[in-house]
Amino acid sequence: MKRLLQKQDGFSLVELMVAMVVMSVGFLAMSHIFMAAMEHSKQGKHDMAALSLANEILERVRATPYEQVYATYDGMTTTDLATIPSEARNWATHAAEEMPHGEFNVEIYKNGQKSYITENGILEVEVLASWQERGNTRTMRTSTFIVRMGS
Repeated sequence: MKRLLQKQDGFSLVELMVAMVVMSVGFLAMSHIFMAAMEHSKQGKHDMAALSLANEILERVRATPYEQVYATYDGMTTTDLATIPSEARNWATHAAEEMPHGEFNVEIYKNGQKSYITENGILEVEVLASWQERGNTRTMRTSTFIVRMGS
């Protein structure tokens, strides 16, 4: 007498192995996406810190009387403490804390040219930030214009 085999429900070992491989590939791809997102987040954090610090020093420059801007801030760099005016020492300390591998430089131009500033004219104040990220030097440049008001 022959016994009839009943059909069994469920997955075979091969089906389970294929499902595990597909899930593993999916998880691996998601981990790469997650790592890339973390790297871009870090890059964005550095970009925002550099922009915030550059805008902060530009605000300090704007608060300085026109006649003193050139003498006070031109040529300032965070890599040489002797170039940092007393008005910007707190800012330089904050910049070093926020971006320890960063450097900020301030240059002042009149009518697009680097020269001594006369009594009249428009000053362009440019801040160049640079920092090391993943073995590459990243830079960000921002500027503002200052106009002499009154006579």
